[in-house]
Amino acid sequence: MKNDKPVPDRDQLQDAVLHYLRNNPNAADSLQGIINWWLPKQGYEKVGMESVYQALEQLIAAGVVEKVPLVDGTVLYRLIARIEE
Repeated sequence: MKNDKPVPDRDQLQDAVLHYLRNNPNAADSLQGIINWWLPKQGYEKVGMESVYQALEQLIAAGVVEKVPLVDGTVLYRLIARIEE
């Protein structure tokens, strides 16, 4: 008997990334790291790179997540720091 979950849509992937970042506000990782480490902890073990990339781009456009380019060309994604007033 297969235990295949339906493929998550972009909104579900965004929610999973945000959930991870709320629980780990100092986390930052590459696209591949998010796919390999963050999403499986949210129950998404087999997701396409393009789907995750699109979800991250939407979070960037919403002003929630930012890209951090490293010297070696790797791009990290992290929660945008909010200053409490």
